[in-house]
Amino acid sequence: MRTVKDPDVRKQEILKGALKVFAIKGYDKTTITDIARELGISQGLCYRYYASKEEIYDAALEEYANYILTSNLKRFNDDNRSFKEKILSYAGNLKEYRKPETDNEELYELFHGQNSQKFHDQLMMNIAGKLVPYIAEELKKAKESGEITISDPDTYAYFFVYGQIGVLLNTQHDPNSVKKIQDMLIELLNL
Repeated sequence: MRTVKDPDVRKQEILKGALKVFAIKGYDKTTITDIARELGISQGLCYRYYASKEEIYDAALEEYANYILTSNLKRFNDDNRSFKEKILSYAGNLKEYRKPETDNEELYELFHGQNSQKFHDQLMMNIAGKLVPYIAEELKKAKESGEITISDPDTYAYFFVYGQIGVLLNTQHDPNSVKKIQDMLIELLNL
């Protein structure tokens, strides 16, 4: 007798199985057939929930980016600290902020493994897009409290986020780049 599962449960199962196969075989060598075989289901069932391998990958990217962002915002959101203190704590504990990335081995391997630079960069840009509104809100709070005097917190948030991403994605970057970014942000904000 056939077991019918809740559509959300089935989608998560397919996603998890696909991630395992992506991590083992690599994205380019993975097919829907491989994913279905890993799960012991038909290809048709995979296609019922995801139109393509690319759609599965996009769902994985979205899920992983949301997880990393949510985990790190918990650390960053502390209303008892000034904006400068938040910047200093972030740059000083980069390993702690990378911890959520290592909690899921399959996703970590997919986005950080050998020959994964393209996927890593896509992940970083996805996270950046999600982070901008939070940074804009923090900048607005700091401006309202008189801690900073910038004219356009929304534009500065884009600069703040994407400027750092550019430096961090540079494979030739200086190992001290995180400290340099922190110092530049403090200088630009006159903190």
